[in-house]
Parts: sequence; C-alpha cells; structure tokens
Amino acid sequence: MLKRIRLGDDVQAHCGRCKEERMHQVVALRSDGRIESVICNYCRNSHRYRDPEATTVTKQRGTTRTLATAHKNNPTSDRPARTYSPRETYAAGDGINHPTFGQGNVIEARQGKIDVRFGREMRTLLHAG
Repeated sequence: MLKRIRLGDDVQAHCGRCKEERMHQVVALRSDGRIESVICNYCRNSHRYRDPEATTVTKQRGTTRTLATAHKNNPTSDRPARTYSPRETYAAGDGINHPTFGQGNVIEARQGKIDVRFGREMRTLLHAG
C-alpha cells in the first residue's frame, strides 16, 4: 500500500537553488492529493515540487529548447567565454563566465551596462563600455 502524502511530510526533490536532490517539506497539495509546492530543508527556498523521475526528462528538454532559442535569437561569438569583470568591455554575442550566475551570453551592450542571459534568467551587469 502506498503512503498518502500529507502537509509537513518530507520528500526527496530537486532544489533549483542548491542544484541538487535534497529533502523538502511539503507545504501545499493539489485537490487530487499530488504535491504542489515544497520548501528545501537545506536552503529554505520555496518552490513548486519537481518529481525526481520527471526532472531529468524535463531538464534535458528545457536545456535543448533554451540553447536553440538563445542561438537563434542571438548567435554567439566565435571567441571563447571570458571570466566576467566589470572592468572589461563586452559586445552582444560574447560569452561570459560569472562567479555567481555561471555561463551566459551577452544579449545587448550599452553605455556601462550589458544584458546577459544565464539559462532562462536575464541579468543586467556593469561593464567598462
């Protein structure tokens, strides 16, 4: 017999902030009894529940779609990605490695600021240009 999930139960789930499978506490359920949202017991981040078995397939599809879309909208430079520094100058299409946000592509460069896409997230950063 399968155990019925209740509010407050602990479940294994992928945490987007930790980038790992961790124990989470159930904080919301759907009307059919499936888990809606959880809180990571490690970093206390609250997010929708991601089933560990379904996460791998979704993650692969999402990554493929994100990379294809990013390439179509903004072709990347033929130069290798550089480590981000606000003292450097960047142009649209440049790849950067940011110590916090990871690898990204410069979408737009303007006076003193650049818009960079890190996966699905867009950030505005400073630069010397």
